Amino acid sequence: MTKFLRVSLLVSLLLIVWQIGFSQNLEDRIKSLPGIISVEKMEHNQFFTESLIIMVKQPLDHLHPEQGTFPQRVILSNLGFNAPVVIITEGYGGGYAANPRYLNELCPLLKTNQLFVEHRFFGKSVPDSIEWKYLTVENAAADHHLIVELFKTLYPNKWISTGISKGGETVLYHRALYPNDVEISVPYVAPVNFSIEEKRHDLFIRHKAGSASERKAVAECQIEILKRKKQLMPLFDQFCKEKNYKFRVSSSEIYDYCVLEFAFSFWQWGRPTKEIPGSASADKEFFNYLIKICSPDYFDIESGKSTFPFFVQALKQLGYYGYNTKPFKGLMELSDTKGYILKLFMPPSTNFDYDPSMSLLVKKYLKKDAEKILLIYGGNDPWTASAASTSGNRKILKVVQSGGSHRTRIGTMPEKQRKLVLEKLEKWLN
Repeated sequence: MTKFLRVSLLVSLLLIVWQIGFSQNLEDRIKSLPGIISVEKMEHNQFFTESLIIMVKQPLDHLHPEQGTFPQRVILSNLGFNAPVVIITEGYGGGYAANPRYLNELCPLLKTNQLFVEHRFFGKSVPDSIEWKYLTVENAAADHHLIVELFKTLYPNKWISTGISKGGETVLYHRALYPNDVEISVPYVAPVNFSIEEKRHDLFIRHKAGSASERKAVAECQIEILKRKKQLMPLFDQFCKEKNYKFRVSSSEIYDYCVLEFAFSFWQWGRPTKEIPGSASADKEFFNYLIKICSPDYFDIESGKSTFPFFVQALKQLGYYGYNTKPFKGLMELSDTKGYILKLFMPPSTNFDYDPSMSLLVKKYLKKDAEKILLIYGGNDPWTASAASTSGNRKILKVVQSGGSHRTRIGTMPEKQRKLVLEKLEKWLN
C-alpha cells in the first residue's frame, strides 16, 4: 500500500470513527467502514453477542491497486468493543467459519472477539478471473494488514493472530512483514519450507515419528499393500470408477502414490498402529484400510479444485514435501517422483518459478526480531520436521506435544504443558 493510500485510509477511518462514535450498532459501524461491500447477519455462537459475514474489497495487487479488486470474506463474532481480538488467518477457504458452532479455542481462553479471514483466491474470496501472479505471500499479508487497520478503529484493544497449518504459515508471513499489526501470534502446526519437495519430512517419518516398533508397523503395512497390488488393483479401479475420479496419470501410478502418501497421512492425523491389518488379513481389509488412510480423491482432478490455489502457492513460494521410493524399490511402478506436484496437480504446460525468499525472511525474523509468538506442534506430525525454529530467541516460545499430531491444540496438551502455555499468553496479554 502506497504512503498516499495509507494516509487517505487513515483520514477516512478517523472521520468514520468521529461520525459513528456514539453508535453501538455493530452492523451500522461495519457498513460505515471504507471498502465494505456487504454485511450479512448470521446465527452466532452463544459465546458471542452477534456475528456478521462481511465482504471486504481488496486490491488484487497491493502495490498496484489500479489492477482491480476482489471481495474477501471476513466473519466477525463480537464479544465487546473493549475486548481483545483474535484474528484467524485461514490458509484456505473459510466456509466452516460460517457455522455458528465454530469457535476458535483462544477466544474463550482469553475472552476475545473473533475475526476470521478467508485466504485470497479460496472459497468466496475470489476475483471474477484469477491471475496467479497476484497470489503471493506478500499480497496475502497485505490483505490481513488492511483488515487489521480497518477493524482496529472499532476494536482498539490488543490483537492476537492465529491460524492452523497453512493458516499458521500465513500468521508467520503476516507477522514478519507487518510486525506491529498484532501483539501476540499463535501459529499451530505451521511449517516453514525451503524447497518444493522437502526431504526432512521423509526422514522424520522413517526415524522420529512414534516409536521404532510403530514406524516398522507402518512401513510393513505399506510393503504389504504393494505386494498385494495385483489383487487390489481391480478393487482400486472399481472404487475410482464408482467415485468418478479422474487423474493426470494412470491409476496404477496413483495406487503407488497412495502408498507413498500413506505414511505421511498416518502420522499427520495420529492414527493408532493397533488398527493396522495383520499380515494374515484378507485383501479387502487391506484395501479398505488404504482408502481410509489415503483415499485417491487426494489426487482426483475435480476433488482438487478447491485446494488447487494451494499447490500454486507451494510451487511459487510455500514449498511442500517430497516422497522417497527407495525403501520400496522393486515393489512399485514408480522409481522417481521428482516433479510430482506439477505432474499430478497441475494442468499440462504449467510452470512456476520457486522463490524461497519469504520463508528465509520468516527464519531471519524469528531468529532475532520476533517476540510474543507461541509456536505449537505435534511430536508425531510430519509437518514438525519443517517446524519454525526459535534459533534461541527467548522472546518467543515453541511447544511440542509429545505424541501429538496435526490436530495438536492447547486443549489437547497435558496439564503441565497447557498451564505453561496459558501462563505465557496471559503474561503477554496483560
